[in-house]
Amino acid sequence: MTADADDCPKVRLGELREGGLAPAIMALIERGVKERPDQARALRLEVELQLEDIYPPVRIVFGDDGVLVEDGPAVAPGLRISGSLPDLAAMMVAPTFGGVPSPMDRRGRAAIGLFTSRRVRIQGKIGTLRSFVSLIRL
Repeated sequence: MTADADDCPKVRLGELREGGLAPAIMALIERGVKERPDQARALRLEVELQLEDIYPPVRIVFGDDGVLVEDGPAVAPGLRISGSLPDLAAMMVAPTFGGVPSPMDRRGRAAIGLFTSRRVRIQGKIGTLRSFVSLIRL
């Protein structure tokens, strides 16, 4: 269920870099915030998405005043996710169970394979990852 726009934390775009993906990531974050505003409001987290392609990293900050999405490295990330853009996209579309990819679905098994093969690498606590992934999943 989508919340009223006034109830949702504000998502804003920060610094942009040439070739950066912050606007696209912002659209995903904004969708998740609108669908799960309480969860977004509860997050206090800095995330860095490191893309192994030609893209600069993306910094996402969940704070008291909303969510900031911008191109560039994080200052003190509580969660760092590294991988190629297609692998990170596969992670976002995988169905989840308990905040992790579901082994009962082929897309979930494929996402689990991305972690076990280390094509997608995570630095941070598993609970933090679960909260973030459940917010951005498509």
